[in-house]
Amino acid sequence: MFHDLALKLQHQIDLNNIGLAVSHRRSVADFQKSNPGNQLDKFQILAEWEITNDYQNTQVDYELLDHYQKILNIPNFWDAIISDRRLMQNIRATYFQDYRSPYTHTELLQILQTALIRVEKFFNSVQPKVVISFICVTLTEYLIHLFAKSRGIQILNIRTTRIKDFMVFSDDIQEPSNRIQKQYEDFRTMPIEKELTEQAEAIYKDLVKGIFQYEGVGIKVTRRIHTIILKNFIRIIKSPKVIKILFQEFSIKFGRLRDRHDPGLIKPMFHNCLYKPLLKQLIKINLRNRYVNAAELSSHNFAFFPLHLEPEVALLVYGRYNTNQIEVIRNIASSLPTGMELLVKDHPKSIGRRTLSYYTKILEIPNCKLIDPNVPTDPIINHSKLVLTIGGSAGWEAIIKRKPVVIFGNTAYQFLPSSMVIKIRSFHDLSESIQNILYNYQYNKKSVIRYLASIISQSQSLNFYSTLLNRDGVAKSSEQHGSERKEWNDQITLLAEYTRKCITNA
Repeated sequence: MFHDLALKLQHQIDLNNIGLAVSHRRSVADFQKSNPGNQLDKFQILAEWEITNDYQNTQVDYELLDHYQKILNIPNFWDAIISDRRLMQNIRATYFQDYRSPYTHTELLQILQTALIRVEKFFNSVQPKVVISFICVTLTEYLIHLFAKSRGIQILNIRTTRIKDFMVFSDDIQEPSNRIQKQYEDFRTMPIEKELTEQAEAIYKDLVKGIFQYEGVGIKVTRRIHTIILKNFIRIIKSPKVIKILFQEFSIKFGRLRDRHDPGLIKPMFHNCLYKPLLKQLIKINLRNRYVNAAELSSHNFAFFPLHLEPEVALLVYGRYNTNQIEVIRNIASSLPTGMELLVKDHPKSIGRRTLSYYTKILEIPNCKLIDPNVPTDPIINHSKLVLTIGGSAGWEAIIKRKPVVIFGNTAYQFLPSSMVIKIRSFHDLSESIQNILYNYQYNKKSVIRYLASIISQSQSLNFYSTLLNRDGVAKSSEQHGSERKEWNDQITLLAEYTRKCITNA
């Protein structure tokens, strides 16, 4: 996507030098193979695998690390390190929750120092005037952002607004988007255009009806356990590509595709096709009699906490002090009004990615219960007294449903009135904050409309996940039409034009 975006922009604005940071060696090889006419040879490339493959030869220089902290104006580099799930968790963290870091403290510093030197050299060579990126999930991406910020280079970091198919740039990797927040504040003193108000009102009506699905959100597909296992087992055994898979696995570990952060093909396939379905069944058998089901919700006086999928940017970047969700739950449960329960529901994609013991630890908390993961969020929020989330979309749904919301991480909607949503900066304040928002809650529809109008005003309608990222199993825009090639060209053209406007209007 960024390859084609850069080429589009090259014809629209003055781009004499283009640098591209890439993190997954196999994906780059696949791109080159499927796009023989690519122009990567004209770009300056920062390959992350060269950092993680070669860090062992680096001697940690603490004075140099301190020097980088000073020029980047940060207290330490832990935010950058923690943002990368492959460093602080595990290479298999993408398909199974694993908190064990594969690196020692010294090795993490070696990787950090190597990355800092390479990124600085990259910046000095490319001399960028703008850095364009998509959220932030790797150490290299985080360091690029720090260097750009320290040098006063424009940053355009794109992310979903979770409203229809609107994508928005921000001048920072954190939430909320400063563009939306600034527009929201400007709309306090200036009138909103009639057409913009009408669009916002139309979206609001859909939200009130319970239509929260946005482009790129995962779509749940339900299949029986034995069907999944049998189908996947047959697919693996009968696959004519078995030899090719084995060869590629060897290449990832030792050959031309060597990349320490690539989990390969066999382990993820084994886990997703066999281990995960079996673990899901084990969890279901052990917990089904302990779940709160939909019919029982009305008999409970409860606050609702939805678990985040791990790892994800909402935890590692936007809410990094809340990555231990069990401890967050424990603090919430002990801060609720006396007699109120905390009902916890796991993210649908997480079932089979966490161990059974993870859930039993939650159930050990006296006033805490688990909701059946198959129960939709809608009735849970409707019956709740309060919704607490680190930074998920359940908080936004609760706002629309006129429920008090407490958030713990940086969140897109955190600047809405404190009578509706309150952000916790210290667990010492949690009990009092919960009491205040429960007693002083006041819904403000005008602020919600202003927020929606700000999103529409500053964002671009795009088939970003379904077309530009080519994600499977995600919601698509109803406006997709034409051939795949035409759809791609249309969407990359829209993104390029939106990017150009944001660059020139900075």
